Amino acid sequence: MKNRIISVVLLISLICTLMLTFGGCAAKNTTAGTEKPTIRIGMMSSSDVIPYVLINENKLADKYNFTLDLQVFTSAKDRDAAFQAGELDGVLTDYVGVCMYQNAGFDVKITGITDGDYILVAGKNTGITNISQIKGKSIAISEKTLIDYTLDDILANNNMASNDVVKEIVPRIPDRLELLRNDKIDLGLLPEPFATLALNDGAVSLGSANQFGLYPAVSAFSKTALDKKTQAIRDLYKAYNEAVDYMNQTDIRKYEKTVIKAVGYPEEMIGKITVKKFRTSTLPPEKDVENAVQWASKKGLCKSDLKYDQLTYDVYK
Repeated sequence: MKNRIISVVLLISLICTLMLTFGGCAAKNTTAGTEKPTIRIGMMSSSDVIPYVLINENKLADKYNFTLDLQVFTSAKDRDAAFQAGELDGVLTDYVGVCMYQNAGFDVKITGITDGDYILVAGKNTGITNISQIKGKSIAISEKTLIDYTLDDILANNNMASNDVVKEIVPRIPDRLELLRNDKIDLGLLPEPFATLALNDGAVSLGSANQFGLYPAVSAFSKTALDKKTQAIRDLYKAYNEAVDYMNQTDIRKYEKTVIKAVGYPEEMIGKITVKKFRTSTLPPEKDVENAVQWASKKGLCKSDLKYDQLTYDVYK
């Protein structure tokens, strides 16, 4: 009997030795569960994506032990479809977009600010050099969107009403740029790289959303992703803020190619790119979010009783 027990023990030992050779014999020897979590973010090419691209290029994702999967979309509709299908954890979006997600029953939380901006420009042949001259002029926008909201905010900041300009509905931004270039429209409210392309063609800058105190662009994650990847998303924002510090302290010529790639500038812009100071990420001011909710509710895009706490999630605690 004793010999049989010894034989069994020896057999088990032999099996474990073989299993260790081919990957381990017990749960305590496995490396499962130590994989870096992957954070999938959907975005459009614009200036606010620069810190996210730098997270990967400066290997900050490795430093904070996560994998950052950046997925670039050419249309907000496609980005939103992927987000709602669960193919993305988060998106670079805006106040109005988050209101609309919530209205559709998709629980999305604002987790950070970004420095996306929208430049109000006048066509080169309009003779307009100051924002006070735009009453009655035509402007190409997309209706009931961030651009529409931003324009109304800029007008209000300059003692004008929404109907003081003639809004022409042109869904695609490249089409708006072409209308401006060809003197078919007086004004444009454009993100990068389209704003710089217009200015290089002779358009006149009349100010931007950020200059008038509006920062409507945000980063946001689904509540599902926040529940499953809480620590990784917290670490993402540590990496984001480190990338912003790098941008603010480094000559742009050292990362200009990254900017051109991220924003979508043409290669001939090398040596001409400028990037303003970026802010480190935090939650947006409560008043800014509430103002957007009220605007969106009047447009029928969401309920007016949406609260700040419903729309935000503090990953900085």
